[in-house]
Amino acid sequence: MPSKILYDTRDNEIKRVQPRPKGVASLPSFEGLCKSARIPENEKEYMETYIIDRNILTNQAKYELRIVEDEAILKPKVEISANKQEVALSDNPEFTITVNISNTIDSDNFSSVDMLINDVSFGVDITDNSGDKIIELSEADTYIIAYDDDRFISETVEVVAVEWLSG
Repeated sequence: MPSKILYDTRDNEIKRVQPRPKGVASLPSFEGLCKSARIPENEKEYMETYIIDRNILTNQAKYELRIVEDEAILKPKVEISANKQEVALSDNPEFTITVNISNTIDSDNFSSVDMLINDVSFGVDITDNSGDKIIELSEADTYIIAYDDDRFISETVEVVAVEWLSG
């Protein structure tokens, strides 16, 4: 079932997405989408629509899709991994985060990505869509590592820091 995307041509931001209603109704009109997205009359000239062959709503589209050259495509995906899921603070309190970016297009050029570890920001330098960062922990806790930007699709990784590892 198709959906119609309303987006701003100035920054390619997805403003609203509505799927075709069930039954015989057609996709929403341009005016209907603008009204639903509360687009002011003086900004309608900057809006465009694109139809995709998926039943999708606005939040999901903003998370998964981006507009490139007037076409909706999947966002790049940031894959985060850690070389350890459990870190012994008494032995070696370091672990390495590896970031790989997939689902890119030729025009994508990423030199760094902003990450979070328990809401503390840090950057990872990227070369050829990949990068590593050594993290040193000082407190026993569960640490959630996540990507901090809506340019990508991303999942989180969890690392647990303990005083010592049981053997």
